[in-house]
Amino acid sequence: MKVKKILLIFVLICIILFLIFYYIFCVLGNNKNINQDEVVDNILENLEEYEANVDILVISNKTQNNYNMNQIVEKNSSKFIVNSPDSIKGMTVEANNNTLKITNTKINMEKIYEKYEEVLNNNLFLNTFINDYKNNESKKYEKDDEIILETELKNNLSTYIKYKELHLTKNTKIPTELLIKDNTKKTCIRIKYNDIKIK
Repeated sequence: MKVKKILLIFVLICIILFLIFYYIFCVLGNNKNINQDEVVDNILENLEEYEANVDILVISNKTQNNYNMNQIVEKNSSKFIVNSPDSIKGMTVEANNNTLKITNTKINMEKIYEKYEEVLNNNLFLNTFINDYKNNESKKYEKDDEIILETELKNNLSTYIKYKELHLTKNTKIPTELLIKDNTKKTCIRIKYNDIKIK
């Protein structure tokens, strides 16, 4: 009789533990088996349209150049306006469908390029990263309080742009920086997002 009671209590404890774990991992959404591709797709989909103020560091063998600009990205257009350095302050570059427009009011210059697709692949924008991430060998992982999305550009002929790494805060899924690396995995462009508004 005692053995049956002990066995019954043991079975009840097992059932209770199973229900607790089921509730924690399935009902509350902490399930580690959630499709990771779906999670990444949701993150990237939210970044397709945005406005941001960014600091850009361009690193070459001998120099480092700093830029500050505003980016405005909508479904069919990408635009940036340079805030600094002063020598090109106010310069605007706008890609709209297959047209590229460069305007510099300081020197009264405006150029429009039609069907110029090579230039339209602007690596400074998140929508280009999204496209690269989806169409190349990519991975997602978490480190400290960040989600990191990495991609390797297989078909890119340039040795200067071979790897990209987007850092997002884990809680908000908001980008903090985008690193663009060469074929040796050395960072050549670092884009820091000071302020970003997702549309």
